[in-house]
Amino acid sequence: PSLPLAIMVECVQNHTPHVMVIDEIGRPKEVQAARTVKQRGVRMIASAHGDLRRLLKNKELSGLVGGVEHVMMGDTMAREEADRKRKLAKKQNPPPAAEEGANPPADTSNNDDTATSAKSSFPVSKTKVQRGGDPTFEVIVEVRRGCRHEWRCVDNSAKAVDCILDGFHYKAQLRVRDPESGNMRMEFIEA
Repeated sequence: PSLPLAIMVECVQNHTPHVMVIDEIGRPKEVQAARTVKQRGVRMIASAHGDLRRLLKNKELSGLVGGVEHVMMGDTMAREEADRKRKLAKKQNPPPAAEEGANPPADTSNNDDTATSAKSSFPVSKTKVQRGGDPTFEVIVEVRRGCRHEWRCVDNSAKAVDCILDGFHYKAQLRVRDPESGNMRMEFIEA
């Protein structure tokens, strides 16, 4: 095994920590090490470069948030998946992230015609992108460069990843600290 994996596993085996702090996970072996440590019951605090959407696009780091896999579906399941996304789109406000600024998807719930549903914003597709497994980190705190007094907190990374992969916004908390008074403000946002 690689040095980071060996060191992290050795630390867990020999010292039985309750919490492990890891600075800058950036390689596949470090992602594997973090998953191994979590599977052994150790809580972790770690840093990685990029926000949640960028982590999902990064093949080396996407395992931290469950990874991404492509799945082939049969006809019936593909239609059910398109219907599920249409129903989710109706519940969400604003419209899906993939179509920012566009009109919400047309209401096709009372129309079973496949040709009509294919014209909607969620056509029937036999391929699906989905989360590959459980995230290594359930909670994500995003800190943007230059924004020392602002954090975006995602308290359910699995649900957020599923929303992103479905083409929707996800819920997060924006926490802002006033540098003068030290007062904190929190609001819920769609990211």
